[in-house]
Amino acid sequence: MGVYRRKDKNGAPFGPWIVQYPSAINPRTGKQKYACIKAGESKRLADTIFAQKILEWEKKRHLGLETKQEFVFRELAEWYLGLPRVQAKRSYAQDVSRMAVLLDEFGNCNVREIKPAMIEAFQHRLLKRRCRRGKGSYAPATVNRFLEIMKRIFNLAIREDMVEKNPCLKVSKLAENNRRDRVITHAQYQALVAALPKYAADIVTTAYYTGMRAGEIFNLTWKKVRLEEGYIDLLAADTKTSEPRRVPLNGELRRLFTELRKVRHLKHDRAFTYQGSPIREIKRSFQTACRAAGIEDFRFHDLRHTFNTNMRKAGVDRSVIMKITGHKTMSMFERYNTVDGDDAIEACKRLDAFLTPSEPVQEVTAILLQSPLQQ
Repeated sequence: MGVYRRKDKNGAPFGPWIVQYPSAINPRTGKQKYACIKAGESKRLADTIFAQKILEWEKKRHLGLETKQEFVFRELAEWYLGLPRVQAKRSYAQDVSRMAVLLDEFGNCNVREIKPAMIEAFQHRLLKRRCRRGKGSYAPATVNRFLEIMKRIFNLAIREDMVEKNPCLKVSKLAENNRRDRVITHAQYQALVAALPKYAADIVTTAYYTGMRAGEIFNLTWKKVRLEEGYIDLLAADTKTSEPRRVPLNGELRRLFTELRKVRHLKHDRAFTYQGSPIREIKRSFQTACRAAGIEDFRFHDLRHTFNTNMRKAGVDRSVIMKITGHKTMSMFERYNTVDGDDAIEACKRLDAFLTPSEPVQEVTAILLQSPLQQ
């Protein structure tokens, strides 16, 4: 540290004067980092610059203004994935998988050098890139999940005083347009169940009559099925919203679970099994059955849409439906509630009935007009 000139092989000084001064402290080792600048041919100027740099350094140290440690994105990503609150997330495995894509793009970038334009370019490249599972390119909704993870990393790092700003804040999410309003009729449901093997038909029947999510059904255990009382008790750990929920059972489901309980297994407590093992998915048999039943563009999760729509058409109050399905907001309920042409026709009939008095009402009106009280 100080002022010096370089020397040639013979030890003779040459070139401009160089000022070496402390610039930062490594928070991991506590050692000082140094920087160098060229001060020209004047030693007096070099001495003056050195004195100024030392003064600035002392002010930074005494005022707590040392230069922050600079991280590359890979270091922030590893730090984020190691946080207990992150590891406790149900979606932690998805975060790890998506982080691999982010590291391919930004892993070795200094976080200070990551700009909004770089993130936007990454978004558009993802839309054209084949996803890791090889089933087409990334959907806008999936691209938005990558942005959410990046934004969360930077926000937590800002809170811990590791970085100064979040470049994701000025990046807009892509339009997802992933709202679905696909429902099936009861006749189509019956055709679907008839085309399924018994173990899969039981799961579809449960989804059709309860509106439960796939994970809630596949992970259902017998201790949550209160058959005598007529409901399923889901714990906070079982639901997406982390809130307990009670799902009522109709007569069809009571009969179904009564039969299933006769063959329950001793090695585990899962309600839905195949050859003694818990069922984890029925995607292949479900798609095959849809084709056999002539049902197009229908997914397992659409059974939840169908349940909401059927309950609403049956006249069940919306607040009750939301309590059963676990929708926390009216906007989310409306997303799963489908209004079709039959609803519009029924609405017109109800309006006509309201605006057009029935004959008894007309007769009462005529009597009232002739009453002495009206004269």
